[in-house]
Amino acid sequence: MKFIVIFLLIILTYLGINGWLFHALLRATQHWPPVARITLSVAYWSLALLLFPVQMLRDKLPIDAGHLLYWLSNGWLVFFFYLALSYLATILLRLFGLRIPHAFACSVGFTLLLLVYGFIRFSRPVVRHINLSLSQPTFHPTGMRIVAVSDVHLGYGVDRARLRRYVDLINRQRPDLILIAGDLIDMSVVPLWTEKMQDELNRLQAPMGIYMVPGNHEYISGIDRSVKFIEQTRITLLRDSIVRLPNGIQLAGRDDRSNPQRKSLEQLLAQTDAALPRFVMDHQPVNETVDQLIDARIDFAFFGHTHHGQIWPMNRITDTIYRQSYGYHTYNHTHVYVSSGLGLWGPPFRIGTVSELVVIDF
Repeated sequence: MKFIVIFLLIILTYLGINGWLFHALLRATQHWPPVARITLSVAYWSLALLLFPVQMLRDKLPIDAGHLLYWLSNGWLVFFFYLALSYLATILLRLFGLRIPHAFACSVGFTLLLLVYGFIRFSRPVVRHINLSLSQPTFHPTGMRIVAVSDVHLGYGVDRARLRRYVDLINRQRPDLILIAGDLIDMSVVPLWTEKMQDELNRLQAPMGIYMVPGNHEYISGIDRSVKFIEQTRITLLRDSIVRLPNGIQLAGRDDRSNPQRKSLEQLLAQTDAALPRFVMDHQPVNETVDQLIDARIDFAFFGHTHHGQIWPMNRITDTIYRQSYGYHTYNHTHVYVSSGLGLWGPPFRIGTVSELVVIDF
């Protein structure tokens, strides 16, 4: 019941803000010809309401139309959000005696420029480099290189062409090991099969292997269907399981919190040898999990999920929710990295955050 109330409040807020902006649009175009205003009104509400049918029909959309409808519907979320903020700013400035001519039109122009900037930021992933030393006195994996990514979100938003560029970027780093911390898939496996994205994923090269844990979006897409797709690639999916790498490192991969029956961290680590290095990969960096990893003296942990909020000021919210919502931090013995993600969920914009892959050298 609580979830339903929160969901309805979000929907009503979304529709209410859209209604307020639509009223401002009508005022700004009051001298336009009636046909132009009607056309603009139909276009406005078509975009504002498009998100709902796209989400409901995510497994049934034709691939080309699906890409377009997905980007339009999700792009509107960021457009209307920043348009509301910028137009509200013009109203507040008016209270202080500063009147901006054609305030609504200026707000639209500013928002469009901001979205162009955000799309460019999304399209140019940053390569982060980190050098780490393990504290195990008898273990030194000299020359080992890991490329770690999360939240690629393959589907209607991130298509095969963009995936090809991601794979090329990863391979250029010459990794010994590739880690994927969940949400490889967005919200449906249908576009992945249609575009044969498994062929691109099978171009990934790492002599020590490619390992992945599920994220919440693998469950949204249907965990069984997600597993079936991943089985057609060179990726090894870890779900509450452990693999020992050729150099002796123990890599533990946790199932996502979406599975209420997943093992506790204590149960999973009971299968490891504390005398050898232990790496843990988990999708969601909840505070309790990070605390448990520190107490267990895990050597390295890698997370995703947060996107670092994706756009400002959402990154301030994730910083409040999570003890560590982005980046690298050392807690005594334990090294932790939370990635902002290589791809994106929904709107293809990065404003105040970055798309990234992480290169970790030992």
